[in-house]
Amino acid sequence: MNPHYKDSVIVFGLVAPVLLVALALGLGIHFRGKLEKTYEARKEHYRTYKTVETERKALERKVQNQSPHMSRWMMLFDKPAATKVNTFFRQFEKEFDSTQFQCTAFHPKTTPGAIGGVSDQASAQLHFSFRGTFRALQTAVLELETRMPQLQLDSIKLSSGDNRNVLNATVVYTAWQR
Repeated sequence: MNPHYKDSVIVFGLVAPVLLVALALGLGIHFRGKLEKTYEARKEHYRTYKTVETERKALERKVQNQSPHMSRWMMLFDKPAATKVNTFFRQFEKEFDSTQFQCTAFHPKTTPGAIGGVSDQASAQLHFSFRGTFRALQTAVLELETRMPQLQLDSIKLSSGDNRNVLNATVVYTAWQR
């Protein structure tokens, strides 16, 4: 072999291919790491998506189960809450005599208060007082909250009346409106 070609053959025949192979391996390892990170991130994103999708479907089923009641619930907002509560107490007083249950005061306020005052949702406050036996008061509040789920109890104050069997109650509700 010609001594002039010996250096060129060593450089281009041996060193250059070894450097190119080392460079290719280095780039391959670098990009493989990036691809693995991207793959793991996308796999985690997919797992999160599947979890959220399962939760969404469960919530959707719950909403579908409640859909028959939606029209009835939305009708609760048609009349003013004060009128409905007043009507409720008049009817409830007919079920008990005046020694067992009696509505003593009812003051609806159109201005929101308590929790209704700090939210953007339209609301009104209903202040009312009544006296009666524990069973009658408990039944009245239970039936009122069952018939009108848009009411939220703000405060209740109970005190004993003149008769030991009678309680005086002062109740404040927030009535959510449209």
